[in-house]
Amino acid sequence: MTVPLFTTVAAAAAAWFVLGPAAALAFVALALLEIAMAADSSVPMAGIAGRLHSPARRLFLSLGIVAGVLAMRLLLPPAAVAVGDATDPASSVQEAVFAPGSFSAHLAEVRPALAAFGAAFIWLVFAEYLFNTDRASRRSWLGRLEARLAAVARPRVWSLVTAATGVAVTAVLVGVDRAWSPGALLPVVLGGAAGIVAYLGSKRVAAWALDGVGSDTAIGVGRGAWRIHAYASTVVFERGLVVFMLFEILDGVYSLSGSGTLGADGLGALEQAAVAVAAIGVGAVFLARLTSRLDEAAGLKRLRYLKAGAAYVLGVLAVLLWASLLVPIPGVVVAWFGSVVIGSALASSLPWRAWWRRVARGSARSRSSSGLAP
Repeated sequence: MTVPLFTTVAAAAAAWFVLGPAAALAFVALALLEIAMAADSSVPMAGIAGRLHSPARRLFLSLGIVAGVLAMRLLLPPAAVAVGDATDPASSVQEAVFAPGSFSAHLAEVRPALAAFGAAFIWLVFAEYLFNTDRASRRSWLGRLEARLAAVARPRVWSLVTAATGVAVTAVLVGVDRAWSPGALLPVVLGGAAGIVAYLGSKRVAAWALDGVGSDTAIGVGRGAWRIHAYASTVVFERGLVVFMLFEILDGVYSLSGSGTLGADGLGALEQAAVAVAAIGVGAVFLARLTSRLDEAAGLKRLRYLKAGAAYVLGVLAVLLWASLLVPIPGVVVAWFGSVVIGSALASSLPWRAWWRRVARGSARSRSSSGLAP
């Protein structure tokens, strides 16, 4: 963590000297928030990294995470608003920086389609674990029901059917509850369908990238390098979309427009944007380093249920995105559901029984050596 910590301290000092104390305090507050988000996201990210071959994994852990997080957090909202309003992308970015109130209103208009898109896409990613599409050998975290779902025939069909069902049910409920989301029926249907198509397209690119690459020793040379980079890009998009949906769509706050709420009201629009971008960059670097460290330590293999917890974070996020189209999601749920799921998976992965047996044996030996044993 030396590089991320040094980067944070150096950026805070630069903000203090260049922009003043208000900018430095706003940067520190935002950076701490981003670091907390990174701690939650590192476990699911390590699960995704574990599915990559070595060269693509190195690219993903070094540059891919940082680039993906920055691109999705900063560029996808203006792009979505530009597509929804049929405006120039440059004008959308300008509005996000200089007129955050107007931009937030425009983002809210396209939010139903974005939430439906993200829910369908992320559910399909979660369904890879739920229905065990890779047919990997594993222990079920949640008991017999999870084991039965992991053994269903035609798991990919089940994945698509459940995703389509989620889109259809949400669309029907949105159509009934027009008071909460008027005019959202068509965007929800189109967004959900687009999410399914985008997932299938991403997996098709990944399959093409891995087809004919050869053994791991041949990866990274010639044609294979381009293919493995294409594969890594699909993973970067997948994880970047998850982070964007969690912290931008579900909580409803766009990063470039949020620094003013953390004590930087006296700064200009460009200065606030610079503070926000720097904080997101620090969080992305922390996320990359934490994920790399977890991957190097083989944490997901040593803690057997941690991968399951990472998968269920995605499943819960997809359900929350669908539910957010019908009812407001409390901020405390958005902030803590990932920590609760990952914490539960971690706690259930620890060898409590082995530790208790060691303590019991040590206590018995102590009593025996002291002459207290019967």
